[in-house]
Amino acid sequence: MAKEKIKGKLTFDVIQGKFWVTGSEGEPLTSIDFGDTFEVLENDEWKETSLQIINGDNGDLVFQLKGTSYYGILDDLEVRI
Repeated sequence: MAKEKIKGKLTFDVIQGKFWVTGSEGEPLTSIDFGDTFEVLENDEWKETSLQIINGDNGDLVFQLKGTSYYGILDDLEVRI
């Protein structure tokens, strides 16, 4: 039987410098690290992705979800892992 995926919202914890998948009450369910693969909902389709850092439009470093249009502030995206 396939393991059920953890679903929630992507949240960045600025104090710990970590991304979390959080539940409906904002409680941390599991962390996501660089190198982890997970899925994000984009245009009603689940896409496999991972975290990366890129040069932003102003030359600053920003987070991006690989293979998606998401970059910069990534909070509140629907994800599953």
